[in-house]
Amino acid sequence: MEIELKGHFYRVGKLSVFDQLKVARKLLPVLSGMVGELQKLRGGEAAMETLLPALATVIGDMQDSDCDAIIHACLSVVSRQNGKAWVAVLRQGELMFDDIDLGTLLQLVAQVIGDSLGNFFHAPLDGATVPPQPA
Repeated sequence: MEIELKGHFYRVGKLSVFDQLKVARKLLPVLSGMVGELQKLRGGEAAMETLLPALATVIGDMQDSDCDAIIHACLSVVSRQNGKAWVAVLRQGELMFDDIDLGTLLQLVAQVIGDSLGNFFHAPLDGATVPPQPA
């Protein structure tokens, strides 16, 4: 998938199934700490603004190594158009473009997570089972 952010074109790939598992393992504690808030948001009982303090707390409590593991795995499948070539955004743990700010970085990570783990995280939050879809 290709996206444009701040005038630059990015190609976002999918994580391998093994990297999906690694990222999901790091994200599950974050999301489990927010289940109640996410349910309120889904039910229309709360606005996104009420989710932000809970999100900030949970992310703030993450170990740096867990945060790095998620970000590095996600950015490893992202490249940016540079002239006619596509260049990896992250190489050996270093960003290849100085103009990538925090907002862009987080949008890229979110895009990879959504594309690679979207089906996994769409499971019901309340433990209910999803009926099988007709074939």
